[in-house]
Amino acid sequence: MKVLELRRHSKRTIPSPHLNQEGIDKARKLGEELGEYDLIGSSNAPRAIETAVAMGYAVDEICDELSMTPDYIENEVVWGMNFSEFADVIRKKGKTYNYVQEMANFLLEFAKKLPNNGSALLVSHGGLIELVAIGCFPNEDYGSWGKYLGTCEGVKIYIEDGIFEKIELMRI
Repeated sequence: MKVLELRRHSKRTIPSPHLNQEGIDKARKLGEELGEYDLIGSSNAPRAIETAVAMGYAVDEICDELSMTPDYIENEVVWGMNFSEFADVIRKKGKTYNYVQEMANFLLEFAKKLPNNGSALLVSHGGLIELVAIGCFPNEDYGSWGKYLGTCEGVKIYIEDGIFEKIELMRI
């Protein structure tokens, strides 16, 4: 089984693209609790790269797919929605539905880079991770998943033989 752990970047002070000290401290503390990974991927945003580094990991790959959702998504979603609200948008099978299908395929392709029983840490952004999680697991009880992911929170996705098998929310 292969494991992809997607984490939201740590805290920054908007409009700065960089983590603030609280964000560095939070990522560092979380990194002390995490294990080893075979591959580290990150969004191209400085705050995502800095999160991985503060966690104690060198970034192996910058992935544009993890960087930002396409502009057209903003016509269908409102950032800060909970998992159930994101799922309602996806069920309408508009552009957001197509996007999450593309992202699910991206994750399956990314997982092919891992050895058997390998794992990867992918640092990305809030909203994007929620959408991807729903796209990979379209039949879950999202009401139990609650609100959007906070900084450094995420999901752990288990893949066996190219099939999404299980998902876990990683709350802090």
